[in-house]
Amino acid sequence: MTRPAASTATPPGKSLRTFAAAAVLFFSADAAAQTVNRCAIIDTTVPTAGTEIFAKASGGSAVAKLTGASLGLRLSEFPSGAGRVKTQSGDGKKGYVRIEGYADKNAFRYFAKQSVALVPDHVWLTKGLELHITAVNDDHLAIEHSVLGTRGGDGAPQKLAGSISCSVVGLTPPGLDAADAPSGARMFHMKNNDVSLYDHPSGDVVFTLRMDGEARKVFWSTESRGGFVHVSAPGDVTIDAWVRASDLEQLTHGEVFDMSSLEPRPNAPKSLALSQPPTMLTATSELRIAVKADAKAESLGVVEAGAKFYTMEVSTEWTNVIPTDLAIMPIDGGGFWVKTASLPKP
Repeated sequence: MTRPAASTATPPGKSLRTFAAAAVLFFSADAAAQTVNRCAIIDTTVPTAGTEIFAKASGGSAVAKLTGASLGLRLSEFPSGAGRVKTQSGDGKKGYVRIEGYADKNAFRYFAKQSVALVPDHVWLTKGLELHITAVNDDHLAIEHSVLGTRGGDGAPQKLAGSISCSVVGLTPPGLDAADAPSGARMFHMKNNDVSLYDHPSGDVVFTLRMDGEARKVFWSTESRGGFVHVSAPGDVTIDAWVRASDLEQLTHGEVFDMSSLEPRPNAPKSLALSQPPTMLTATSELRIAVKADAKAESLGVVEAGAKFYTMEVSTEWTNVIPTDLAIMPIDGGGFWVKTASLPKP
């Protein structure tokens, strides 16, 4: 079996306890206090309808909202814990009504565009699954995953931690790869609820998988040695390790896990339109957007050159504008205000 890409892997450890300790050191108290970092995620997504955008990282009133239509977003300045992430509309590939502010970090969904090492070299969070972010450190996110079908000592599913580069985190599910066993592979399942995973035959235990109730993990293998079987298994976590042959039972007709049951579903996009569309213009140069029709008002962003937009309320000096896809809109009673004199001619 070809192992998942592991560019986000941490150095192998002798045990899960060693790995967990290293993770605690990596995401230290200093990192937890950090609120500005180099993490940035740019993707086209369908955000949760009604997500509010604020002018500041904390406090204040909302200035805009996401409607649930598909749009490009850039997220940056991730908080280490709960809080707001800097949110900028537009993907940088074409002109857009670029609104900059802050939104609740948990208002967005995050997905792994490559597999993430949870137990280095042996257990990975499978590419394409949704991420649960616990902390941020510079340009990496700390994640925690509850392994499906397992039960730890506290009665909750077993949890594993890892770290993923922000560059391989997306805001839309990327899809899962097929999980096909190699030709001629033998199929096994666990005899009991628990099975220890080893780094090599007669080596060190790297993780003990504890399944819940009658659940049993199914593995495939093309290699055995010295009373051990080299096993692989797909699922929410991808496993590549050695197991004692005495802990396994060979299956005559083993079924590979159906990966489609795990595949996250994207949010359904909203299709929005105005019953009587107002004048549409295309920006020929960058136009500053203000939160109020006032020259001294705080900037919200810009209408980028090449962006198409509607002109709404018009006064002598100021005009309220919105993007033609209606994906990001002012809050009720607010507006995206630009100088009327700066508008291109129809």
